[in-house]
Amino acid sequence: MADWGLVAESVTTALTGLLVSDAYTSARPRLSAILNRSRNDEGVRIEDLDRLRGADPAALRSAVHEYVHRLAASDEHLLRQLRDALGASQPHSGLNIYDNQFYGPTQVGGTQIVNMGGGT
Repeated sequence: MADWGLVAESVTTALTGLLVSDAYTSARPRLSAILNRSRNDEGVRIEDLDRLRGADPAALRSAVHEYVHRLAASDEHLLRQLRDALGASQPHSGLNIYDNQFYGPTQVGGTQIVNMGGGT
């Protein structure tokens, strides 16, 4: 199993991005269903995420980070389910070279293309 710290960071990043976008509205029912499976009555709820949406944008990532760590403390299984639902992948270092071009992950996601062909 992946290190829980990495999983928590991955979920934090995905949730933060989701909360600042309109996609949260469509993802909310699925997130709610996952959070309602908590085995701990003191766990986190979807209403907590709703409140975070109204948080100061400068403090949002920190608040989401705290939320995710509370979730991990109450039920690690739910953290994994949340990661899977958000499509937050585990870090990897994929590298592909095709037709003299380098394709690999970047800090913001997507693909970086570097032409390795001959110069001038």
